[in-house]
Amino acid sequence: MSRNMIDLRSDAVTQPTDAMWEAMRAAPPHWSAGGDDPSVLALEARAVALTGMESALFVPTGTMANLLALMGTVERGAQVILEESSHILWSEEWSLSYICGAHPRPIAGTAGVIDPDALRHALRERRFSHRPQTALICLENTHNAAGGTVLRPEQQAALVAVAREYGVPVHVDGARLFNAQVALGMSLRELLMGVDSVALSLSKGLSAPGGALLCGSAALIERSRINLKRLGAHSLTNAGIQAAAGLVALDTMLPQLREDHRRARLLAEGLAGLPGLALDLERVQTNVVMVRLTGRLNAVQLAEQLAQRGIRTVTYSDEMLRLVLHRHIDDAMVAQTIAVCTELLNA
Repeated sequence: MSRNMIDLRSDAVTQPTDAMWEAMRAAPPHWSAGGDDPSVLALEARAVALTGMESALFVPTGTMANLLALMGTVERGAQVILEESSHILWSEEWSLSYICGAHPRPIAGTAGVIDPDALRHALRERRFSHRPQTALICLENTHNAAGGTVLRPEQQAALVAVAREYGVPVHVDGARLFNAQVALGMSLRELLMGVDSVALSLSKGLSAPGGALLCGSAALIERSRINLKRLGAHSLTNAGIQAAAGLVALDTMLPQLREDHRRARLLAEGLAGLPGLALDLERVQTNVVMVRLTGRLNAVQLAEQLAQRGIRTVTYSDEMLRLVLHRHIDDAMVAQTIAVCTELLNA
């Protein structure tokens, strides 16, 4: 990453730490399809211990982990219930329909959280003689589009209770679940109480060079191994190199997430109140800051002007700009971002 660039597009831009590079160089070369890569096996065992799930599978990306959960759980033509701005729905190219043949049933949430009564209504809704078969409920923690908001255990428990009434499994898109863990000061086991499967990303804020984990029942993981072949990702040459870095990430990176959260709050407080910008500080709970443009500049225009000043961001929509904090952003960069935004919005 360039020393002159402030890259706030995503925590997925993070580079491996020195300890990760050392672990990757030391990892013995293996072929993942053989099922005997020691680093992959150790990482999957670690995921089982952390989550309390029966089994785990190392896969190339978090998107693939979510897709495998859908493929292994949902029959074609069945309904999948998700919050209406969820990552699975909007950022994974509708793979639940294109690949799985599933029908998405979006529900509007508050700060990314579905109301239990709205979930119950969607599960029992009937038109004429037809009630859609709901095969899976997908939750997201933290919720990307809502600004990195945390799904609290009591909120999740209420949704899981409704799901159990109707015998429907629950999957958690936990691409940033480690951020929720740090924000709440809880273990992954506590955060996953009652759910059936979870996708965990090892890159993003954890800074691993790639890789993700799908955790769930032994039956789901066995089905997912077959589906991984169908997706062309079963035979990963030297998968243990990434897995070795993932183990280091799990052991060392949680303290960094606390710093990312602190800096996100620092950035949000510095931007709050600027003309032509609206920001909900209550939603700045982890490492994501979402700002809505309300004045003469829209989000695309502000992003372009920031890029010209060496600050890269993501436009979530024409009105919404996303800024994500990670280990390559320090306090001085936060101060510089605030100063440049202040100059541009006051011009």
